[in-house]
Amino acid sequence: MATDLVSLASLNMPRSIQGARSMATDHVSPASLQMPAAIHGAAEESNLSWMLLEVCAYIDKVENATTAISKTSDNKHIQITFCPRPPPFLSRCCIHSPDGAYMHRNPHIVAVEDDLALIRVDVSACALDQDYYVYQASDKSGKPSLTLLPPTPQYRCFLPKDIGMLRRPGKEYIVAGFRFLPLAHPWGGLTLCVYDSKRADWKLYALSLSLQGRQEYGDKSFLHKNCKVVTIGGDAAGTMAFVDLWRGMLFCDVLRLEHEAARQAQSETIPVLGYVSLPDELRRTAKLKSDARLYRDIAFLDGHLKCVDLASRSLWIRPATTSGVWSQQYKITSFKEIEVNNPRTNLFPGQRGVYRQSFRNLLVCQPVVGLQDDDAARILYFTVKVDQTDAEAAVLGVDMESKKILGVAPFFSRYEVINFNYVHTRLSRHFPISRCTGDSETVSKGCSTKMKVKAREHHDSESVAEDGDAMALD
Repeated sequence: MATDLVSLASLNMPRSIQGARSMATDHVSPASLQMPAAIHGAAEESNLSWMLLEVCAYIDKVENATTAISKTSDNKHIQITFCPRPPPFLSRCCIHSPDGAYMHRNPHIVAVEDDLALIRVDVSACALDQDYYVYQASDKSGKPSLTLLPPTPQYRCFLPKDIGMLRRPGKEYIVAGFRFLPLAHPWGGLTLCVYDSKRADWKLYALSLSLQGRQEYGDKSFLHKNCKVVTIGGDAAGTMAFVDLWRGMLFCDVLRLEHEAARQAQSETIPVLGYVSLPDELRRTAKLKSDARLYRDIAFLDGHLKCVDLASRSLWIRPATTSGVWSQQYKITSFKEIEVNNPRTNLFPGQRGVYRQSFRNLLVCQPVVGLQDDDAARILYFTVKVDQTDAEAAVLGVDMESKKILGVAPFFSRYEVINFNYVHTRLSRHFPISRCTGDSETVSKGCSTKMKVKAREHHDSESVAEDGDAMALD
């Protein structure tokens, strides 16, 4: 029975559950229909400089100073609220529709940049029928806002790994969706779908490698499997990097596309894509059939690109330009070094009756570069599990220089398979100074033994992204 066709009052449910089910369908994860009580009261904080944000939203009525409201494509109300928590705890996004907007699957945070977030909501069973909303933590009025974007050209849909955002002056922004298909495909080649808030429309560009890109990549057949979009910026160029975490990245000056397109014949591609290869050592150890996001991450910090590889426990750095070289900045010889430096740290603080001090036989996945203002380059976050199908996991923060564990947070996944669960973002630094509703919980810094957990989350096994395997530690 579709609840958007039934009066909520007739369902005789508590208010919090009514709000949760107002958008629900059979294709939405039951675990996402209400944010667990532990999260409602969990250490939401203002003035966080950054956060780890879970990419799959909850369907729940939560309101605080971050709440923004808009209309759906069928003219119903939708509101989005963020509940920030300090890393290594995961922050959450909650979506609610008081008048029952239809949603076919779990909504996703598909891109975040500066004070912006891009949310995708599937509005029918058709994979091409999606609404995209841009959330601004502080718009021109100084308040949070939510804007429904017009449909994409040819109703193109984008996965989180293929789309990014660029902040422009005056609260304007760019949304850029990347696609690479074989040339034999009817829509083959490198294309970029660009939304400009200034014009409030989409444009589609066919791209190709620049001279630098061709020289860097060489004569071999071009291969690229996009894993992430990294915004580098620049007022004149607006550079964005489309990253294959196994091979390298494409650099595109998005703000120059319109000018460059005017110089080309209508049927010609625009040769604007620069190319940067990953370090030779990382390309040699690539696991090309796995989801690279489970092993590696890249971030733009302080004018540099910083790439972490979990398998080699190393962090690499280079200038964020097509010139320059990679250098290895930090390396941990083995996870045993971390154990020795943290002899009494419980790696699974959220599991009753489980006390693990050793990484031996654990599954380790999804490294994320920390975005701390101080020493950000050396702080690494990652997930550990006992077994691939376990719902219980933990997120750890490790200083790669001192080999110290900075914190451990329990994470009870909604998805029993190993997959991609969260992203780093500075969105939280733009939130209004206010707390979310609910009881507070203190999150202690430092060793995980000081951290407190009120309750466990119970989730199901629906996958949000490509399933993958994780690195097992002997």
